[in-house]
Amino acid sequence: NLSVFQVGLISGTMFMLTGIIVLVVGFLVTPKIEALGVEDFVVVDTHAVQFNRALDVCKLAGAILFCIGGTTMAACLLMSAFAKSYSKEEKYLQQKFKERIADMKVQTYPVTKAPAAPGESKIPVTLSKVQNIQPLSET
Repeated sequence: NLSVFQVGLISGTMFMLTGIIVLVVGFLVTPKIEALGVEDFVVVDTHAVQFNRALDVCKLAGAILFCIGGTTMAACLLMSAFAKSYSKEEKYLQQKFKERIADMKVQTYPVTKAPAAPGESKIPVTLSKVQNIQPLSET
């Protein structure tokens, strides 16, 4: 039972491997000589021209396949990192954590003391001496 992410990773890997193989073929196979002749008399080998064009197509196709495979793999890895598919154990632990938080909220009793009447409130710290720190104006 494969997920979408696993299928994406497998297909991305296959694209990349195919692209690498096609690139290697395109670069390692030696091209054929297209023209033979001496000065005024030149013969063009059309099969050699087609063969060399096919090598160029191999290089381009290999590069494109490699890029598509890499992009597919990167996208699947990013999507799997942001997907919220938790295992049964993770779901169980999350549920237990939520229950513990709910129990803690029930056990904590809120403070329901009425605020003090105006004039009854006390300031915990009093200043014995107030000193001005602003510079004196010269005017």
